[in-house]
Formats: sequence, structure tokens, C-alpha cells
Amino acid sequence: MLGSVESPRRAGPVVARCLIALIVAASIAFATLAPAGAAGSARPAAPAAKPYFSVAENYTIRYYPRFMTYFQQRLSGVNRIAGPNRVGPLYGFVVSINVDTIYSSFYLDLSQGPQIFTIPKTDVTYSLLTLDVFGDVFKTNIQPQTPGTYGLVPAGFTGTLPPGVTEVQVPYPLTTWIIRADKYSSTNQNQIDQATAFRASLRLASLPTYESNPSAGATTILPQAAFALRMKAIADDAVRFHTTHFFRVVQAALRSPATVPLSKSDLQLSAAFNRLFAAANAAARHGNAGPLSQMISGARAAHAMIINRWISHVDRNHWTYFSNFADWGTAYLDRAAGNEYVQYGNNASAAGYYNAFTDGSGAPLNGSVVPAYRLTFSKKQLPQANRFWSLTAYLPRGNTLVPNAAQKYEVARFTPGLVTNPNGSITIYIQTSPPAPALRPNWLPVPRGPFDVILRVYGPTGNTSPGAKYIPPKIEPR
Repeated sequence: MLGSVESPRRAGPVVARCLIALIVAASIAFATLAPAGAAGSARPAAPAAKPYFSVAENYTIRYYPRFMTYFQQRLSGVNRIAGPNRVGPLYGFVVSINVDTIYSSFYLDLSQGPQIFTIPKTDVTYSLLTLDVFGDVFKTNIQPQTPGTYGLVPAGFTGTLPPGVTEVQVPYPLTTWIIRADKYSSTNQNQIDQATAFRASLRLASLPTYESNPSAGATTILPQAAFALRMKAIADDAVRFHTTHFFRVVQAALRSPATVPLSKSDLQLSAAFNRLFAAANAAARHGNAGPLSQMISGARAAHAMIINRWISHVDRNHWTYFSNFADWGTAYLDRAAGNEYVQYGNNASAAGYYNAFTDGSGAPLNGSVVPAYRLTFSKKQLPQANRFWSLTAYLPRGNTLVPNAAQKYEVARFTPGLVTNPNGSITIYIQTSPPAPALRPNWLPVPRGPFDVILRVYGPTGNTSPGAKYIPPKIEPR
């Protein structure tokens, strides 16, 4: 499950010490929800002919997503489906968590044998997202909106499943499964109670447990506090301030047989890094800190590249969008950047993610400088979606939701009372304080400080279809 933190002792003594050190370091940042700057420093110049720097840089870029998922999986446990009782500013375990859906998830570990996953019948629209440990989508034979009892088994499974259980071969030993049930229907009808009941009826149990009790493995609903660790802040601080700990956690992750798929190139890079890191540590023990310092500089340069790749990859209106999201292939820098800002996202056919850190002129979004912005979708610019669109604001430190007295975290197609202008356009008021009462449904509260916003489009179609090159309108100061 994504977020319920267990004892790091399960990770082994060396990794446990690394994880504990990172948690302690991160805890200082968790003491406040005050925002910090979103942008990283400029990439430092690489030392000439220094393999220590370049190998560490490439290693960090390629395996940054695995640091995050390994950390989460080791702390959370596997083969247990769970979800938060609510999502608000305290939630930080998944980067840029959404508030559009009733959310549940699990990490599937098939080294422990087949798992039986039961999806109940429902009229609620929901999606099933399946990802490898690097954040790439993989497909299963579970069809959308299709209830059933499914036996999740490794590829090449030759065993026998109980009658009525549909076999689903999973290509990797450790994967992420996320189920998101829509809070509102396609006609904007409130279906939160039905979505909540659907989540409660999901089941995941081992084969022996299922055979003894087919109702076992109900979804565990946890308090929001169980998901409070800010994964983005942990990853950022690990690279910036605890770089050797970051390296050791990634090494442990890559030693795990659960870390697949790994290509020949992946294995070669890992082996090269291991040799150089061992040599650098040996040199440091003998008084020569230069090689290790170069590796640390390489990792920090990589982190700056990851941040810059995301925030600089903008359209003419200064929105970030990646058409290869969750279908990363060998675009390792794109993959790392995507995991840094929108973790556990769908591919472009299932959802579109448009992220803005600046207004339409390129000035950083900051409620202490500009207390009120507007985003106006003309009638033709409104995002077309089979499910819905929504706009959410985040604090940059952990990409967590913005605390506000109204406990209002999004404006969406389904927002009750959403105001449409006489010409068919919709204006969203992105402000530190509320607009006139009649316009409150269109208000997105933001902090008196830096923030970013994400426009999500679930079920993109028409003007937001993959390949349509949809560009949201400019965010404008009022």
C-alpha cells in the first residue's frame, strides 16, 4: 500500500540505517507546511575527463525513480490494498496526489505466490493503473470497468487457480497497482458514497487465504497521517545533502531481484557505478576525498538537470506537458523529471498532466507577489474529457496540497455550482483570498508564497487527445 510506514528494519541493517538517516533529515522539513522554492540551482560544469562525475550523474538520472519507489515500498509493505480516509495538505507520500478520486493502491509482490484481486460490480467510473518500479505503464488483460476475480500470477505461471478466477499474468515480480474511483459522474452527479463503497469492496489476498476465505483482504482505510512523509522532499534532500546515503539506497534497490526490467545498458551502468563508488570510498578512507566529491557533484548536477528538464519543458503559454508520460522508454531524464513532479501518473491515452510554475509571461507564481491570478478557458479551450478535468494547486517543497481555511483544493468540471460566463467561457480565480461569494465555486486557494498548479484531464478526447497538442490558456495576474 502506498503510504503506511512500517519499521525500516525490514530493509536490512545497511539500508535501514540509510532510510532512518533520510527520515530524520526530512523530519525537519515536515515540521512546517510553508512552501520553499521550486527551481533547482544551475547545473555545475563537469570536471574534464572525470568518469566519477559523469557516471554518478547518469546513474542518478536513470535510477532516481527507483530510489523513490524502493523507499516507498520498503516502508509501506506489499500485497495489502489500502487508501486514505481523506486527502489534504498532510498527505505527501505520493508526489502531487490528486483529490479528484477515491484512491486505493497496493504494491504487488509475486515472489510470495499468486494474489487474488477482486473488483466488485459498480456503476462508478474507475481506472486501474499498473506500473513497473520506474513508473512505466504495463498492460494486463483486466478490461476497463470489468468486475471479476483475478488471479495475479508471474509470467509463465503453470499452477492452478480456483474456479471462477481469471488468470492475469504480470510481467514483473514487483509492481504498483492504483485504483481511482471518480467522485462525480460524467454528468457531474455526486457519487462519492458509491465510490467509497466500491473501494471498500475491493479485495486482495494470497491464494491460500482466498481459498479459505474468499472475502478476505478488504481494503484498509488509513488516516491521512499514515501518508504524511513527503516523498519529493525526501528524494530532493537525499541527493542534495545526503548523497552517499542516496547512492547506497539505490545500490540496494538495484541488487533486489524485484527491480526489473533492467536492460543490458542498465546493468553496465550499475556495475560501472559500483566499481567507481567503491574506489572513491577507498580513496576517501586514505585521505583523498576528490573522487567521492566528484561523484557527489555529479549526483547534484543530475538533480538540477531533472528539475530543469520539467520546469523548462514548456509550451508558448508556459505549461509543462510530456506526451511520453509513463511510456518513457529510454528517455531517462524525462522519466526522472516525471517522477519528481507527478508520481504514479497515467500515460497520455489515459490522462493529460499540464503543470505551470509561472504565469503566461514567465513570472513565477507567487501569492506574496501577486495575490490574485485568473485562468480563463474560452468555450473552445475547455479541456474535453471522457471523465473530467480539474485544476489543483501545490506547495513546491513536497508538491502537497495548499492548506486553507475553506479546505478547498481544486476546481473541476464537476465542482458544484461552477460558474460559466455568458459567452460559455469559464474563469478560475487563483487567489490567496476568496473572490465575491457568487464566484466561490471557481476559486482555487493558493498560498502567500510560491506555488504551482496542475491541470489534469482524465480520459482525454477531442482537443486534448494525444497528438492534438492541446495548450491551456495563459495564467494571468489580475
